[in-house]
Amino acid sequence: MNRALHASVRQGLQATCLLAALTPQAQAMAVDVVSSQPVEQQVMPALRKIQDTLGEILSAETETGTAVVQSGEKITTAITETARMQREADNFNRQADRLEKAREAYTLPDSICSESASGTAVQVSRATRAAASRLTSGGGVSSPAVRDTLASLPVSPRQGSYRSAAIHAAYCTAEEARAYGGTGLCSGVSPLPGGDTEIRSLLDGAGPPGKVPDLTFTPQQTDAAMAYLSNTARHNAGRSPGKGEIQTATGQAYQGLLTQYKAIQSAAAQQQLDMVAASQPLAATREALSEARQTPSAETYYQQTASAQVKQTGEMSEREFDAFEVGRRYANTAWVTDLQAMSGDNLLRELARQQSLGNWLALGIKNELRQANILAGQQLALAAMADYAPRLQALSAQMSAGVTSP
Repeated sequence: MNRALHASVRQGLQATCLLAALTPQAQAMAVDVVSSQPVEQQVMPALRKIQDTLGEILSAETETGTAVVQSGEKITTAITETARMQREADNFNRQADRLEKAREAYTLPDSICSESASGTAVQVSRATRAAASRLTSGGGVSSPAVRDTLASLPVSPRQGSYRSAAIHAAYCTAEEARAYGGTGLCSGVSPLPGGDTEIRSLLDGAGPPGKVPDLTFTPQQTDAAMAYLSNTARHNAGRSPGKGEIQTATGQAYQGLLTQYKAIQSAAAQQQLDMVAASQPLAATREALSEARQTPSAETYYQQTASAQVKQTGEMSEREFDAFEVGRRYANTAWVTDLQAMSGDNLLRELARQQSLGNWLALGIKNELRQANILAGQQLALAAMADYAPRLQALSAQMSAGVTSP
């Protein structure tokens, strides 16, 4: 198309030059070209095609630019949305973390009442002291022979020996049964052999050899423990004087000595009496024990260690109650699982409970040391009396006789 256009222009120029050569005398005149077939038929269509092509290119470029812009907007929107979602996720995670920390710090477990039975410790201790005061005169003892021995006034050593022999008939051992079984002093082997002569009646509860220790005594084990106390700490040094005898000067002196002996005898028996009282089932432990068993780890330890008397009555002695509180943490593997699940303030609470329990047990040790010091002082007084009394009596006799030393 371009070659044809050039050829037409060249032909037109040649014709013009030829005309000018033929008419040299002609004057130059302005020519106004109104139309040209080559231009109209060849140049203009070509220009229109070029214009159309350029329009299509422009349109394509416009659409491409629009698409690029829209794609950029979509990418920007996606990035913005992603950033927003990330911020929301971060905020949610931070909020959840704060809530979890708050829960650990301020939320108490459902079993808060069962985490420690310390709320009833004072009541249990008081109930034990009350039980000791009853037992000293035979209260709470089911055996008539043991109860009468504890409740009666002092008798002669010979009569006291008869009473001990009669009581021992209920605690005959296998060796004694082989020796004199079938007599009034030993009808046969007792279910609680040696209950009135072996210290395990105080420590583990009377029973056959090899039995599992019981920290909460049955009524029969209480009778055996009190019989042991009577044999070891309540020796009969002399009988109580009659009404006529006590009105004499000798009777009054005798009663004074007997009163002093009974005071020493009470101190000697107190430690054993406290042990028996601390082994009695107490109603004060029932509610605390029920609450403590709501914790699965405590229930597991209870089923493993509770004595038969406790499982039957639902009441523990002070000794077993203390052992349960200590053991269900230290000697209980199920509690270790609970401890591992604790964190934050709940863990601090558990540590505080353990420290408080240790303080309570330490206070008990302090009180027992005080009692031991009292007994040591009484032993010192007896030793001093044994040393000084003969010398004082000798000097008193000399003073009465009017003897003077040079």
